[in-house]
Amino acid sequence: MIVDTTSRNWREKKIREWLLLLLRFAITREAEDRAAAHIFAEELDAIGASRRAVIPSFFQRTSREICDAIQAVGNPQQAAVLRTHIARIAEPRLRQAFSAALGLAKPEVRSSVHRRSRRKTHDLWKGLAG
Repeated sequence: MIVDTTSRNWREKKIREWLLLLLRFAITREAEDRAAAHIFAEELDAIGASRRAVIPSFFQRTSREICDAIQAVGNPQQAAVLRTHIARIAEPRLRQAFSAALGLAKPEVRSSVHRRSRRKTHDLWKGLAG
């Protein structure tokens, strides 16, 4: 079986470029960056189609939803849209950057090493006569 890795890599690069455009809009919130993301989404939807669809396809629809959610970031329903989008991002650094740009980054969790060392310190005095 021969797999065309060139086209797969090309698609992955195009999708990554689209995600970076959405990230740029999340950071700047400028109309030009939103428009750039929408134009690129339209191009992605047009790939492989013999003619452009009248109704928006996945990338156009998703871009609109994400950009609307970014502009209404305080709205809990819109935050759910953003969390869904972030969960779809496969690249950890890009996912983390998007979360941070939107203020949705999870707080750092203390490592188990810290918990164990605190427990040992607490147990140090246990059993000593007072």
